[in-house]
Amino acid sequence: MKKRLDALNRISRLQGKLRDLGQWRLSALEQEHADLSDDLQALFAALESGDLTYGPQAALSARTARALQRRIDALKAESERVRRKAETHGLRAKLAEEAAEAAAKAYREHKERKELAEVIEHALARRGASQR
Repeated sequence: MKKRLDALNRISRLQGKLRDLGQWRLSALEQEHADLSDDLQALFAALESGDLTYGPQAALSARTARALQRRIDALKAESERVRRKAETHGLRAKLAEEAAEAAAKAYREHKERKELAEVIEHALARRGASQR
């Protein structure tokens, strides 16, 4: 019973750390998404100014814009995947924590019953010895 309690506590801590890692990864992805969005807006601003609208620069600008947009779309998909995974780990951590609490309660109750049985046996043994 004690081994089960220890295992559940370890699982709970591990799932919590995985959730935290997922949250950190999600934050990094969101920061990268914001940076790429800023780059794309800067590119569109340069295109609107007319500097990159014609000639070979226009083709390069269009290719750069498409690459930035593809990366932004990929980041959105990855962010959603990481968010779902972090939520799953959070749920698992919560379930493991609840299971650990239930196991701890059962372990305490088991110990209390065992101690009570020992006290009763000891009292009965003393009573039997005093009656002789």
